[in-house]
Amino acid sequence: MRLLVVSNGYGEDLMAREILSHLPKGRLSVVAYPLVGLGEGYGGEVELLEPRRLFPSGGFAFRSWGKALVEDLRAGLVGFWREQLRTLRRLKGSLDLTISIGDAYCLFMAAQARAPVVFVPTAKSEYNERHRWFEILLIRRLSEIVFTRDEPTAKVLRAHGINARFVGNVMMDCLHISGEDFGIPPGQPVVVLLPGSREEAKRNLALMARACDLLARVHGDTVAFLCPLAPSFRDEFLHDVAKALGGEWNSTSRRLTFKEAEIQITRKFADALHRATVVLGMAGTANEQAAGLGKPVVAFPGPGPQFTRGFLHLQHRLLGEALVPVRNWKEAAEALSRLLHDEGERRRRGEAGRERMGGPGGAAQIAAYVVQRLGL
Repeated sequence: MRLLVVSNGYGEDLMAREILSHLPKGRLSVVAYPLVGLGEGYGGEVELLEPRRLFPSGGFAFRSWGKALVEDLRAGLVGFWREQLRTLRRLKGSLDLTISIGDAYCLFMAAQARAPVVFVPTAKSEYNERHRWFEILLIRRLSEIVFTRDEPTAKVLRAHGINARFVGNVMMDCLHISGEDFGIPPGQPVVVLLPGSREEAKRNLALMARACDLLARVHGDTVAFLCPLAPSFRDEFLHDVAKALGGEWNSTSRRLTFKEAEIQITRKFADALHRATVVLGMAGTANEQAAGLGKPVVAFPGPGPQFTRGFLHLQHRLLGEALVPVRNWKEAAEALSRLLHDEGERRRRGEAGRERMGGPGGAAQIAAYVVQRLGL
């Protein structure tokens, strides 16, 4: 049996990898096509289709339009998209099932392979942005079953005649905690920074470091700063951030220093979120996962095409009180300071995040459906 997985974002790649980890080994041939980026989230554990490329907008040209779209078009976006279509259409007749993880566009692309589609929508929810009429039409026509990110969304889709279920949030399945404590004493408050997984993360982290400096001036060394970076970012990334800030990057101690703030850099994302007291986030999936773990998230719009004012507004609607939207890094420092002092507010916002995101378990249930559907 042959399975195709199509995803369109780093967080979606991780979700795909988690679902695949629950499938029986050796009884299924799997190929994956990450439509955005290079597919680092798959971890080299599955064959990835070509072509794959990084574009200036990081895949968000149509969210911000303007300069980002122009840059992507100059970089060959239209030709690349045509090649993606050809790659998927060449698979016609060779697949038994496709899993699409992302938005309605991802579903459309996955359907080009002409195999039954299991759709896992990640972008839209009844909490933040309802699916539009043409998206509902697309979902009804192109998918055989939909596994939503929450029950309210599944209920609405079912009312439109779509076979939709909520079986757990796959985003929350992707958090595998190893027990790393980062050398931080138990009980010490920790601010975790989530700058995102796209190119704009450089500028995001630089702004976050300024907020950390303000916070450190108030709280001294009683607060620790921790930043888990996506695998796609190498040490050169941190050199660039330090240079832009006028700060210092120490590759031996894995510390980025800016004035009074010392930020520990790690690759252990789930452990960092688990250790967080509060989160300063300018990310998509990562912010949502933090909220799902009961961590209040402070966020402000960034200079790039992903974490815009519009995106922040939608994420606030999605996460409710779990997210504290502010206008800039100075206000972010003030909000973080308030949350560090107010345990009651942290608890209230944390409970809201758990409720909005739902519990884990979706990956295993979706994999079980695939096993039953293919008779494995």
